[in-house]
Amino acid sequence: MPDRALNKVCYVEDDEDIQRIVRLSLERIGKMTVQIVGDPTTAIDAMKAFGPDLVLLDWMMPGMDGPTLLKEMRQRNPNLKIIFVSGYAEEAFDKSLPENEQFAFLAKPFALSALVAKVKETMTAP
Repeated sequence: MPDRALNKVCYVEDDEDIQRIVRLSLERIGKMTVQIVGDPTTAIDAMKAFGPDLVLLDWMMPGMDGPTLLKEMRQRNPNLKIIFVSGYAEEAFDKSLPENEQFAFLAKPFALSALVAKVKETMTAP
């Protein structure tokens, strides 16, 4: 993890059961504050108020898809670290995202150990 005392992670997911599991798993990493939001509009507001270092985005959400939300978030913070979480293959993202877009990917369903590893990897990446 970076040397900062605390990392801020926001997870955008509409399934409440997954929200709880992910929050507990990420908080166990330590040195991390986790904010869970259930919809893309709330995520945009959270971005302003919470100022996350990393956002985990579900690819498909009610009201706005992940690529659209990513574009909104990049306008506010071009250096924001993103992990897409999806049941779709990662290759499907290439057609929906701007060229050279930087993001990590975690396939659903995922083991909690894979989630923790991906978050640690992404937070420490340049």
